[in-house]
Amino acid sequence: MRNHACIIIFAKAPIKGHVKTRLAKNMEGSVVVNLYRQFVLDLLDKINKTGRPVKIFYDPPGAQPLMVDWLGDQHDFFLQTGPDLGHRMANAFSDVFKQGIGRAILIGTDFPDLPDKILTDALLSLEKHDAVIGPAVDGGYYLIGFCADSFLPSVFKDMPWGTPDVYQKTMSVFQSSGKKVFRLPEWRDIDDYNDLINFIESLKKHPSEAKNTYLFLEHIGMIKK
Repeated sequence: MRNHACIIIFAKAPIKGHVKTRLAKNMEGSVVVNLYRQFVLDLLDKINKTGRPVKIFYDPPGAQPLMVDWLGDQHDFFLQTGPDLGHRMANAFSDVFKQGIGRAILIGTDFPDLPDKILTDALLSLEKHDAVIGPAVDGGYYLIGFCADSFLPSVFKDMPWGTPDVYQKTMSVFQSSGKKVFRLPEWRDIDDYNDLINFIESLKKHPSEAKNTYLFLEHIGMIKK
């Protein structure tokens, strides 16, 4: 059963005022939307290199036509369901495991330069581990994954989402459960303008790590030709 694996993306529809709201405090809204579009395209490029199917869980309701028009109809699209982020992630895992998937990892869209090797390593780790997690620099996590037979919904319950305590509290739940967890390298996300500036400095050295984002930042003058 663990041979069947997929990658879940949690993505928002590219609507002004709905994506990257913290970044939009320092940048024009339509620019932020188009930047977000590049983030997701770069992430999908990495996922395609793994050869694994992607299941895109989107928000808000009614946005599937916009998502399909943007990302293509070759992917499976599902509406995120639940009153908060924890419920939505737990429901997404439950949904894909009900479809017969044996291993699944879930990622957000704030990491356009995340190496495809990390995604591959995450899926491979689930052949010998119950779960996998990738800690983020800000104290959260950028990736989490499970096997169908070791899924632990309690890691999503009563978490202080958006705070620096999420990763540690999640690990405490894992440790209490006795699950064998694989820890990926730490990575940083892009939430606000300072994060973006730091990301740009790194991207200048390795433009191929997020080529769509690099070209867009060059186009708007944030990276000089």
